[in-house]
Order: sequence, then structure tokens, then C-alpha cells
Amino acid sequence: MQHSVKGQKNFERARSAEERGEYAKAKEFFELSVDAYDHYLAQQRDKGKQPFPSHLVMAGVGFVRLGRNEDALTVLDECIRRKEIPDAYLHAGYAAAKLGRKDDAIAYWGAYPAWIEQPVIHEALREVLNSLRQDRSSLDDACLVMAQAIHRQDKDNAKLRKGTPDQHTIPANRGY
Repeated sequence: MQHSVKGQKNFERARSAEERGEYAKAKEFFELSVDAYDHYLAQQRDKGKQPFPSHLVMAGVGFVRLGRNEDALTVLDECIRRKEIPDAYLHAGYAAAKLGRKDDAIAYWGAYPAWIEQPVIHEALREVLNSLRQDRSSLDDACLVMAQAIHRQDKDNAKLRKGTPDQHTIPANRGY
């Protein structure tokens, strides 16, 4: 099986496990996904090819989930330069915050696309950005708020998908 396919399949398994609240299982799948994406990204570099932005964002999300924040920023920055994928901004902001880079976290989170209909995330971003700009909260607190908002938004999206014939229409353009 190709590394990109293995990475994507395990990423999807990890996200499903997260939605069910099975975080230990999600971590196992993220580890498998990231291992496959490490190989895929190296292969693409060796061939002089650019990885697909969707693979970059999946790898970046996996890196963030495993605490590999420098690696996450590398691939998410590349993704952002090539395509506007909302989750790339969210997770790049989270990685930057975890690395203590307040200005970068604000920049990534502030650039989260307004066109995507993710009301829970938009509200959390508004609060977090105001709080960080006014020095009213720490980066760790901001990360906690964002992680909780992403989880709540995922739950809301899952409820919406259950009532939709085409489960891939909500949310649109998440990037994977």
C-alpha cells in the first residue's frame, strides 16, 4: 500500500476514534498515520515533487496531535502557501502557541477563513484572539479553548452529517 494511502486511512481512523472519545486508540492511529506521512513526504522530496495539500494538512494535524509542533508548522506552512485549507490555519496556530510563538499563533488563527461555516470555531477564535491581543490569557489557555472548540464543532458537524444524504458535504472544504 502506498504511504500516502496508508497515512490517509489511519488519519481517518484516528479522527473517527476522536469523535467517539477513544483518545488512546486515536493516538495509535495518528502514530501510524504520521509514520506513513513521514515516508511519503521524504519520497516526494527525493523525487522533487510537491505533496498534495490534503496530505500536508493531514500530516500536520497528526504531528500536532503527537506534539511534533515544529514538524507540524513546516508542513502546514507549505499547505497554507499552496491552498486555503481551514484546518491548516487552526492547527498551525495551535502548534505555534505550543511553541510559545504568540504572534505567529495570532497570525494563523486570525487568518482562519471567514467563508467556512464553523460557528463554534469562529466564536472561540474571536474570544481567543481578543484575549491574546489584550494579554488576558496564556497560550496554553488559548490552546485548551481551541481544542475544546474543535471537538465541539466536530460533534456538531457529525450531527449534521447524520441528517445529510451526502456525508461529505458538511463541513465543506475542511481539506481532507
